[in-house]
Amino acid sequence: MTGLEGGLAPLLAWLAEHPGWAGAVIGLIAFLESLALVGLLVPGAVLMFMAGAAVGGSNLPILPMLLWAMAGAILGDGLSYWLGWHFRARLRSLPVIRRYPGTIAQAERLFYRHGGKSVVIGRFVGPVRPVIPAVVGMLGMPPGRFLLANVSSAVVWAPAYLLPGVVFGASLILALEVMGRLMAWLVILFGGFFLLRWLLPRIDRPLRLAGHRLARALGRRPPTSWRWLGLRPLHAPLRALRHRGGWLWWLAVVAIVFSAGHALLGASPQGWERGLVALADAHRSDLVRVAAWRVTQLGGLLPVLLAAAALAGFLWHHHQPRRALLVLAAVVLAAAGAYALKAGLGTPRPQGLSEGADFIAAFPSAHAAGIAALVTAWVVLLPIRGRYGRRSVITLGLVIGLGVGVTRVVLGVHWPLDVVGGLGLGVVCGALPGLAGSAERVSGHQSLAVLGSALVLVMAATLTEVTHWPDPLEAYPRGAQVPEIAADDWWVGAATLADRRLGLGGRRGWFTAQWLGGEAMPTGFDAGWQAPPRWRWSTTLRWLSPQPSVERLPVLPRWHAGRLPDVVRIQPAAEPGMRLVLRAWRGATTAQGPVWLVWIETVTVRGGVLLPRLTRVALDQAGREAVLGRAAERSALQRRDDRVPRYAPASLAAPD
Repeated sequence: MTGLEGGLAPLLAWLAEHPGWAGAVIGLIAFLESLALVGLLVPGAVLMFMAGAAVGGSNLPILPMLLWAMAGAILGDGLSYWLGWHFRARLRSLPVIRRYPGTIAQAERLFYRHGGKSVVIGRFVGPVRPVIPAVVGMLGMPPGRFLLANVSSAVVWAPAYLLPGVVFGASLILALEVMGRLMAWLVILFGGFFLLRWLLPRIDRPLRLAGHRLARALGRRPPTSWRWLGLRPLHAPLRALRHRGGWLWWLAVVAIVFSAGHALLGASPQGWERGLVALADAHRSDLVRVAAWRVTQLGGLLPVLLAAAALAGFLWHHHQPRRALLVLAAVVLAAAGAYALKAGLGTPRPQGLSEGADFIAAFPSAHAAGIAALVTAWVVLLPIRGRYGRRSVITLGLVIGLGVGVTRVVLGVHWPLDVVGGLGLGVVCGALPGLAGSAERVSGHQSLAVLGSALVLVMAATLTEVTHWPDPLEAYPRGAQVPEIAADDWWVGAATLADRRLGLGGRRGWFTAQWLGGEAMPTGFDAGWQAPPRWRWSTTLRWLSPQPSVERLPVLPRWHAGRLPDVVRIQPAAEPGMRLVLRAWRGATTAQGPVWLVWIETVTVRGGVLLPRLTRVALDQAGREAVLGRAAERSALQRRDDRVPRYAPASLAAPD
């Protein structure tokens, strides 16, 4: 151990006693390790391992530590890049740099060979790690490109350098037990990432080449035969296949056809749609509801039409009448198409909202269609230079469009496929200025037009929020609450509760029982049942063990109506590697206490190749009778036989 490492060893031991400072110290180590000049002197890999060992040995939460390490690495590389950008050639004359001339030369060769990827590679390569950001800044790498490489590499670097120490600190025996599989997973993840980076250009290039060939075959103008066959409108979209944007346009067409086909022919909504909407209902607090309602106003009909009119007016003023008319036509066509499909298909909204006066049919989402059409028109019209500038604008457009679309699901007024169909319809219509308006030259004035249109959109959405018109907050449903019912009504069946569990993927099996008794947990299940191990890094890593012990593994999550269970208990079974898992949700509240929805299943865990083999099976009839009978006897509850049996105190369970 060097003098520096030995001097820091007491500091790392002190972190175990003062966990509040752990994140700041880890961030400082990552910052210094990534900082130009200083990083050449600091043994960052050793210090990060020791810090991870201190975290693992202290059972500190690992996620905040990872975030601190990522932040420190990003700031260190960012400052190094700024130093290179600021000093340029003078960087070579600094005293510390002169001591490592080979390192600078190696970093330059890495940059000339790999370009922007050199920042990612250099993060993991010995002596050039703290130097490569300064070198790429000195050689003039664009800031946006560096920022993307800096953040993405830090997200991978922090766990790669910190987690081995965490594993070691959590338990030496556990570290030796799972290290092989942990390394195997890291190799798979890194290999998959680089395979994807290698594969995507090799898929993209043939597709664009095929688009170029098709464009040359079709020519600049549609063939005469197409005009007579009514295929002329397809000419521009087919020629657009020579660009990635053209492929996105056809992908939007596929999204419309797919989602509309499900709305028209399939069982609508799908099970996974019900699960996601239930998740949104369960977690829609008043704060989330208000925030989502404010964002969703960006897709309202009035703000979108006003923004489109402002954009068209600006283009008309700058002598681009064709594009101005196309912008208006694109947004109006998207809105009109959405409302026409609503009227024609008549698909119901969640919670029966379409039966009231505030909402019409669900498919497709008019908010998603309107904002997607407007944003797509912005992207098409902006005079973008450079590959990364176009990617940035397209990414921003996706964030705005998807943001409004997601709020429709968060607010519980649309199914997910309604949003998919609306976004697809908006993209298809919004691309009209680009598909049909290419005869007019793109000018710099269009940037001001798009900026003015965006300002009008924000102002109109703000006005809608202030006036609560024409889209008031009061029309949107509040979050789902546990209902309050009369125990007598529940017992005789007048007030029904869920008989089947609604998971994130849709309806699942029948509940084991409905149980009235117990405040903190269902009464009668205290003897023989115990709390499972909590999710910590040490318990999570046990899932990588070649010979997992079922008693030491935390319980995997299950949802009902968007909620995780209020109570989870486990009980070892007679067969090795098997346990019973009890989950209970508060289904309703009564004057006698909550009615619990009880789900009990048998879980078997066996060793696997990279992960354990997990089998989860609902209790059979004999198992249910045995488990429920013992608990009911201990708590003096009576049973009423239904498809899902009900258990209640004898005072309530009087004969009919």
